[in-house]
Amino acid sequence: MPTDTLQVSYLLEEIFQRKGIKRAIRRAEVVLLWPQIAGKELTKFTTGRSFKDGILYVDVPDSETSMHLSMQRERFLDAYRNRFDITEVKDLRFRVGRTDGNKLSKEHEPNAVDCSLDPIAINQLTQQLDELNLPKDLANQALQAGRALLTHRAKKEAEGWTPCFSCKSLSQKQGFCDICQRYATQTNVQRASNTFTVDPDAFTPELSIEERAVARHLAKDLLLTQLNEMLPRALTDPTVRAQLETGGLCFLALELDRPLIEISPEDFNSLPSKLARVFKKLI
Repeated sequence: MPTDTLQVSYLLEEIFQRKGIKRAIRRAEVVLLWPQIAGKELTKFTTGRSFKDGILYVDVPDSETSMHLSMQRERFLDAYRNRFDITEVKDLRFRVGRTDGNKLSKEHEPNAVDCSLDPIAINQLTQQLDELNLPKDLANQALQAGRALLTHRAKKEAEGWTPCFSCKSLSQKQGFCDICQRYATQTNVQRASNTFTVDPDAFTPELSIEERAVARHLAKDLLLTQLNEMLPRALTDPTVRAQLETGGLCFLALELDRPLIEISPEDFNSLPSKLARVFKKLI
């Protein structure tokens, strides 16, 4: 992948990861790159529509075109892998439907719901793109992709979607998204969560980044329950008081995403208000 394109990819990931749409960035990227994969002539009558579960769906005008392009799917897959280092595309499905030439689908159209865009996020994206000194065409494409993602997120939030507790991607249900919920039921993730309650800095090479994040969230929930249960007894029992302090430090290390050794008494203000008040009295 060209250096400029790599910089844009990393920038978009950095900016939007905090908003929980890292996966959406990759989905949008796959769709937005279809015109470059297909070439000028094919793009005139095909439209990349969506990317889900490793499958890119492309709209074509008729069944004959669908059959013809299906026979070339390996060529398109190789282009994603070799030209753009994108290995997530496992298959392409060519469906007879409306095509828009070079236009983006409504889902990715940047100006569809401009009134819902976060101006602070747009300004941040624009400023950081300017710092890269990218060619004008590439900068415009990156800004377009970013605006499309923010628009898509605003639309989903308006429909009642909420951020996943762990990865922050939007989900139709409150709590974990479907992917993080699967991680939460894994034995290795649950085992790691128990470890994190006493050693928030524990090394977990057996877990992926996403699995580790879920395990840490589970550990925070478990610690919070334990702290609230210890609270009444800690007022009169020095032993429980020591356990409460240790648990509070571990919770804060997970909550603030900092090494345990860097947590200070001042950080106890970051605890839930009821716990923070008691910690100020006891510690």
